[in-house]
Amino acid sequence: MTPSTWDRDTYALWHGTVPTSTILDRSGPQDLWVRGEGSWLIDASGRRALDARAGVGNMVLGYGRADVVEAMSRQARELPYVCAVRWELPAPVVVELAQELTAVAPSGLDRVRFCHTGGAAVESAIMMARSYHRNNGRRDKRLVVGLRDSYHGTPMAAMAASGQRMMHWVFGPMPEGFHHLPEPTDDSGAELAAQLDELGPERIAALIVEPVKGRNGQPLPDAYLRAAREYCTKNDILLIFDEAFTGYGRMGEMFAAGISGVSPDIMCLAKGITAGYSALGALLATERIYQAFDSSSTVFAHQSTTDGHPVACAAALATLRAFAAEDLVANGRVLGRLLGDRVNDLLKGTPAFGGVRVVGAYVGIDLVDQDGNPLSMRARSDLESACRREGLLIHYTPDTVVLMPPLTMTTEEADFAAQTFAGVVSTLEPAAVS
Repeated sequence: MTPSTWDRDTYALWHGTVPTSTILDRSGPQDLWVRGEGSWLIDASGRRALDARAGVGNMVLGYGRADVVEAMSRQARELPYVCAVRWELPAPVVVELAQELTAVAPSGLDRVRFCHTGGAAVESAIMMARSYHRNNGRRDKRLVVGLRDSYHGTPMAAMAASGQRMMHWVFGPMPEGFHHLPEPTDDSGAELAAQLDELGPERIAALIVEPVKGRNGQPLPDAYLRAAREYCTKNDILLIFDEAFTGYGRMGEMFAAGISGVSPDIMCLAKGITAGYSALGALLATERIYQAFDSSSTVFAHQSTTDGHPVACAAALATLRAFAAEDLVANGRVLGRLLGDRVNDLLKGTPAFGGVRVVGAYVGIDLVDQDGNPLSMRARSDLESACRREGLLIHYTPDTVVLMPPLTMTTEEADFAAQTFAGVVSTLEPAAVS
């Protein structure tokens, strides 16, 4: 890092969802993260912060994993790239990853296509569903049905499948062919059939859901997912699970589909698939879907140059093997229970505390203002900044505040996270949380 790194006259990087000018106003080059060790990030001044948000849920193995880095380095030395989307023959590591991934996937998901992000996986799943029906002579089955307030990524089709009206307003108009059902109010799933009947099952190509809602950690009721599976099977509708966020141990099972025991027709993966060490997404599908495309006249021609990148796949294979060797899903459940119990004990009776919800290694903490209303997004942002000053990194959504640690975090580190978080919340003044 040079003195010019933070020079406003030469600063070329355009940041994400926060204005770059704001970043430059409130930060300096000393605040840049320069190193990671285990569950900790270290900035340029040497200050350490415990990453209790695991990057953005993707750093499931934490930082400095020599096994993942060595696997990537070895693959980069041997063969950094080979085009498997035009010239068809992949590197062996890509085939090995697909085989090992299907071995741990929900029942029936026996075929894998790789892409580069969760949003790309969702977009590919939507195109695959529509093309599947077209290849089988059902061209009218094009409607994709999702849930309100769901989130499936930022490519245009994935955004259209998402049920977040603000995104549609900002980036619209959205493409046609999407419909959003209200969140289920009947845990039995009985209302779902009536809603889909009204839309017309002969028009519906796919139903896409998050088995656990990423914004608040609320699982869809088991009976609802079973009803979805039954209806989709009966009416030749493809059931898509978006597990870009919920997969890889985050929700207490290797994949959130394991909570209900319901297997989808297509499953989308990303984030934890490489433990954050590289960009990769995956699309798992059933043999029935695969067979609909296995000819020169029906081939699924949706791909990009870096799909199935060998170095990324090497990281993913090392990650998958680490999960098996270290029992990380079970460790994540332990961490989630510890964090939830400690936060609940430490904040019980605190005016701002509205309750805690634990699903696997996802701990959603509901905080309220002096009137009992959920914290504003500004207040959540201020809370995140206050926690960082105390050496703790947390996550927040429009629905809740979240602790979602690397699955390798120690119990001592989890206790530090709970105590630090509770200490910051308990010192908030009423005006600061409104």
